Amino acid sequence: MVHPRRWRQFVRRPVRLKDYGIAIIASGLALLLSLLFSPFIASGTFTLFLASVVFSSLYGGRKAGLLATIIGGLASAFFFLAPVLSFSITTLEGSLRLGLFVCVSLLINEMNAARQQAERNIRTSEARFRRLTDSNIIGIIYGWISGSIRDANDAFLQMVGYTREDLRSRQLNWHRMTPSSQQALIDRRIEQLQQNHISPPAQQNLIHRDGTYVPVLMGLALLEETADEVIGFVLDLTALHRTEQALQENYNLLQSVIEGTNDAVFVKDKQGRYLLINTTTAHIIGRSPAEILGKDDTELLPAEEAAVLQENDRRIMTSGRTEVIEEQVTQADGVHTYLSTKDPYRDVEGRVIGLIGVARDITDRKQAEVNLARANQRLEALRAIDRAILRADSTTAIADAALVRLARLIPYQQAAVILFNFATNEAQFLAGQVDGQQAGTVVPIAELMPLEVLQQREPIQYIEDLGSMLRRSPMLEQQFAQGMRSMLRVALLVEGELIGDLNLFANQPTTFTVEHQTIAQEVANQLAIAIQQARLREQLQAYTTELEQRVAERTAALQSANESLEAFGYSVSHDLQAPLRAMQGLAEALLEDYGDQLDPLGREYAEHIVSSAQQMARLITDLLSYSRLSRTEMNLRPLRLDSVIAEVCDERLASELQERQAQVTVERPLPDVMGHYPTLVQVLTNLITNAVKYMPADRSPQVRIYAEPRGEWVRLWVEDNGIGIDPHYHERIFNVFERLHGEESYPGTGIGLAIVRKGVERMGGQVGVESQLGQGSRFWLELRRAEYG
Repeated sequence: MVHPRRWRQFVRRPVRLKDYGIAIIASGLALLLSLLFSPFIASGTFTLFLASVVFSSLYGGRKAGLLATIIGGLASAFFFLAPVLSFSITTLEGSLRLGLFVCVSLLINEMNAARQQAERNIRTSEARFRRLTDSNIIGIIYGWISGSIRDANDAFLQMVGYTREDLRSRQLNWHRMTPSSQQALIDRRIEQLQQNHISPPAQQNLIHRDGTYVPVLMGLALLEETADEVIGFVLDLTALHRTEQALQENYNLLQSVIEGTNDAVFVKDKQGRYLLINTTTAHIIGRSPAEILGKDDTELLPAEEAAVLQENDRRIMTSGRTEVIEEQVTQADGVHTYLSTKDPYRDVEGRVIGLIGVARDITDRKQAEVNLARANQRLEALRAIDRAILRADSTTAIADAALVRLARLIPYQQAAVILFNFATNEAQFLAGQVDGQQAGTVVPIAELMPLEVLQQREPIQYIEDLGSMLRRSPMLEQQFAQGMRSMLRVALLVEGELIGDLNLFANQPTTFTVEHQTIAQEVANQLAIAIQQARLREQLQAYTTELEQRVAERTAALQSANESLEAFGYSVSHDLQAPLRAMQGLAEALLEDYGDQLDPLGREYAEHIVSSAQQMARLITDLLSYSRLSRTEMNLRPLRLDSVIAEVCDERLASELQERQAQVTVERPLPDVMGHYPTLVQVLTNLITNAVKYMPADRSPQVRIYAEPRGEWVRLWVEDNGIGIDPHYHERIFNVFERLHGEESYPGTGIGLAIVRKGVERMGGQVGVESQLGQGSRFWLELRRAEYG
C-alpha cells in the first residue's frame, strides 16, 4: 500500500514525456527480443519484460515503471500466453505467470521509487548539513586518522588561514598543523580513537598558515562503520584566551594595587567570611592567607574583638552606608588601633553581598600624640647639639660640643668620648675625662675592657649599680673608687662598624632612665656620623692635596715630553729632507748620465733608490703636516665650502683628476662653516685623493660631494664608488701609519686620514666613514655652521 503522502508526491510530480519514452522504448525492445528468442527460450519472456520494468523505473521513475509493467503484461498476454494473439487467458498457469509478473514488477517499481526517494532525501540532508556546517562558528573537519583533511567548513579554514584551493590540493593535515611540542597529544588522540572511537575535546594549538599558533579546543570521533575516517569539531579559543588574559591582568593589577599599600585591604561575604586579603591583613591577623580565606573573625581573633568587628560589619551591610571607625586588634606586640573605612559590597543589581574594608594602623600616631610634647622638648635640645656639632671643624671639637650640651639633658658627673683603633688595639680619649685620663690620651684597649668583650657586647650597656658587680674592669674599679655608682655606655656605630664609645657616669645608682638611654643613643648616632664625616673630610683633604700635587707634576712632565716629542718629530722630519733630496738627485743624475753604462740590475737598483726617496719625501711631508696641525694656532672663521672645494678640485688636484678620468659631482650650493682655511683645504684634498685612488682597475672614479644641515652643525659627505672598507677597520684607518693595502697596490704613507681626523678635531668637529667592502665609501666630516656678525 502506498503511503498517502508519497501518493500525493506521486500525483504532484510533473509528467515528463521522456520518462514515458524510456518505458515505451524499453518495453518495445523487450518485446522484440522476446519475439526473436521465444522459439529458443520460451521461459525467458517475462525475464526480458522484468528487465524493461527495472530499467524504466530506474531511469524514468515510478510512472515509467508502471507504464512498462502495463505494456509488458499486455504484450505477454497477447503474444506469449495461450491463446496466442488474444488478450484472453484460458489457462491457470498463464494467469499465475501474468499475475506473478505484475506483482514482481510493481514491487520492483516501488523499491526503485523508494530508493530514489531515499537518495533524494540523503542529498537534501547532505545539503542541509553542508549549510549547517558552513554557517557554523565552530570549525568542522572530515578526514582520516592519519591526519589528512578531506573537507572542512569555512569557519575552520578561516581559523587556520587556508583556502578551499589548499583544501582541494590536500595540503591540510591536522597532524602537521599541530606543533612538534604537542605531538604526544596526537599519539594519545590516535590511541583514543582506535580504542574508544572518540577523542574527547582537549585544548591544543594549531599552526596558522602564517606560522603563528591558534589556541583551540578540538574533539575527534571515528565515523560509524569505518576504521580510519574521522570527524572533528574545532573551537577557536583565541578570544577566550584574550578575555582570560585581560581578566588575569585586571586581577594582577588589583593584586598589585592592594599589595602596594601598607594598609590592610580585605573583602568579606555577607556571612563575614574573608574572600580577598592582602599581605598586610594576613600580618595583622597573624596567619597565612590560605589559613584566613573562607573563615570569619570568630575563627581568627579573640572572641571579644571578633564580636565587635562582626557587629560593625552587620551594621554597615544592613544600612548600606560607608562608615569610618576605629577598631582594635590584638597582635603579637600588643593591641593595635586601626582606622577602618568600610563600604557595602554590592553585586551588579545593587544588592549588598558583602563588605569591602581598608584599615590603617594608627597605633603609632596615637602614641605619637601622647609623646609629642615631650618629644618636642627633647628635639629642641638635640637640635642644639646638632648645631654645635655642625659648627665644629674637627673630631675633638665635635665631641666637646656634644658633651657640653648633653649635660643639659642627662644628669651625669663624668663623661668621655673614646675612639678605637683596632689595627693597633689602642683607644684614644677624644673628649671629656674618665679615670684621670685627659683628652688626647692613648691607652691600650685592654685597659678599658677585654677586646673580645668589646666586640661582642650590645650597642647600649647600662649598669644600674657598679657596687652590685662581682668583677669590674680596671676603669670601672677606678670609677667606683671615686664614688661613681651607675654607668651608661653607648657604642658609636657607622654602618654597623664600631668606631668608639660614649661613656657617662653618675654618682647615684639607677640614674639613667629609658629616656636618658634613648637620648644618649640618638646623640651617639649623630656623633658617630659627624666624627666619621670629619675623619673622611680630613682624609679627603689630604688625598686631594696629594692628588693635585701629583697631577700637577705629571701634567708638567707630560706637557714637557709632548713638546719635546713634537719638536723632535718636526726636527727629524725637517732635517731628513736635505740628505733625502741629495740622495734622490744623485740617483736621478746617475740614471741620466751613466744609465747606458749600467747593466739592467744596476738600473733597477738606481730606480728603486729614486722611488724610495720619493716615497720617503711624501712620508716626511705628511709627517710635517701632521706635526704642524698640533702646533698651528687655529683661528676659526666663516668659510665658504664652495670656494674651498673649488680650490681643491680645480687647482690642487686638477691634473690628478684628469689623469685618472675622475668625475667629481658637487651638489651646490653648499652651506658655510666655521673652520681654518689651510687645514680644511688639506683635509678635503686628502679625502678626495683617497676617493679617486682606492679604485678597482676596471672602474672610472666617480665622486659625489654634498652637505646636509644638522642643527648647529653641517655634515659634509665625500662619496666614492671605490673598493670600500670592511666595517672592522672603520676606526683603525684614522690612526697614524695604518694601511689596509700594500704599497704596490695603492701607494701612500698611511698618514692621510690621520691628518684628516687631526685637522677636523682641531677645528672642533668630528669625522667618520660609512662603507662596506666592494660597495664604495662615504666619508663625512662635521663642522659648526658659520656664524656671522
